[in-house]
Amino acid sequence: MIELRHLHYFVVLAETLHYGRAAKQLHISQPPLSRQIVLMERELGVPLFERTRRSVRLTRAGERFYHDARDILNAMALAKRNAVSASRGEEGAISIGFMMSSAYNVLPSLTRTYAAAFPKVDMKLSETLPNLLVEAVRTGQTDVGIMYRPPDCEGLDTLTVYREELVAVLPQRHRLLKSGKVDIGELADESFVSFPREVAPVVYDKIVDHCRHAGFMPRIRLETNLQQTIVNLVGEGLGVALVPWSMRSMQLPNVAFKPLRNAPVVEVALLWGSDNHNPCVATFAGNAQTVWQSLQREAKRGLVPDVV
Repeated sequence: MIELRHLHYFVVLAETLHYGRAAKQLHISQPPLSRQIVLMERELGVPLFERTRRSVRLTRAGERFYHDARDILNAMALAKRNAVSASRGEEGAISIGFMMSSAYNVLPSLTRTYAAAFPKVDMKLSETLPNLLVEAVRTGQTDVGIMYRPPDCEGLDTLTVYREELVAVLPQRHRLLKSGKVDIGELADESFVSFPREVAPVVYDKIVDHCRHAGFMPRIRLETNLQQTIVNLVGEGLGVALVPWSMRSMQLPNVAFKPLRNAPVVEVALLWGSDNHNPCVATFAGNAQTVWQSLQREAKRGLVPDVV
């Protein structure tokens, strides 16, 4: 009978494709590893690896079995973690993926207050592009995502945690630096720096629609995945851009952030799988809602910059 440890042996070998390295990673000797793989192949009735003196490769059956075995191990790890979280109440673990631009607005407040309220929860953070983050949350690889709300939220629960306007970012000595607010039509002849639509389609479409309503389509000269890189490229004189208000925290000396008339508003949301039963997700979402409400109150009192 194939046991979980056998699946673990197989997955490690499939990822290393080297018996010696796999055995070392598994803290066993090479002969037992070889025997377990052979026994697994016999029980399955198909070869999982093609072996020569110089190489080890997965067969087509092995490639399929690798994906299924990895899913089984991930599901078991999730089941164990959820059991621990449920039995210990305020103890447990949560994995949080975030788009990098959220580090300039709501991420610090969310993680700081949650860590203070639930100090025994193991909180793991990972930076991910928005389009990849949605898939990670859907598949359960990540418990919670902090990102622009995606257009398709099927199978997901969401909670708004921040709203902010887009602003124009201009290079030094730009003709509009002395303007109070910038009308987007004044940038019709400019080259734009942006990110590919597939990275964050909602924000990309807001930018394009804002330009289109002014009678032009933005001429995108350069595309890059990260907002920080966009701002840096503008600073090098390679174009102009529209970015979230919070990116002004970069405080670069060679760029200027100018408010827009009738500025589009972007929304940062918390999202998690509707079938994710990790108890820490609920406590994190509850904490996030409290933080967002607090930010709104402080903004009204003038204690923090305006949030929408």
